[in-house]
Amino acid sequence: MTDLIRRLPALFLCRCPHCLRGAVFAGLIGMHQSCPVCHARYERESGYFMNSIFFGYVISFVLVIPVIVLLAFYRPSPLLFTLGIGVAYALIAPITFRYARVIWMHLDEMMDPR
Repeated sequence: MTDLIRRLPALFLCRCPHCLRGAVFAGLIGMHQSCPVCHARYERESGYFMNSIFFGYVISFVLVIPVIVLLAFYRPSPLLFTLGIGVAYALIAPITFRYARVIWMHLDEMMDPR
C-alpha cells in the first residue's frame, strides 16, 4: 500500500515507473524509448503495451459517461447523440492513451520489479 501511495504523484505526472522521476512522454503522444533519468527501458518486450488497452477502455468509459448523461438529458436526435459522443472521445483520446500506458507500466513495475 505504501508503494502505491508513493507512486501516485509519479503516475499523475506521467513519470518513470522505475525511478519515479523521468518523463515517460516526449510530447503529447510521443514516448521516450527509455527513462531520461535512470535509463530503464519502457517497453519490456514486443507487444508490452497491449495490456494498456484495457485501461484505455476503462478510462474512456468513465470520462465519456458524463457526456452520455448530459446528451440523454437533452434528448438529441440519434445522429447528434452519436456525434456528441464521438467528439467527446476524440478530445479525451490523447489523455486516455497517455494514462493507460502509464498505469499499465506502474502496475507492471509493482508486480514484477526490474
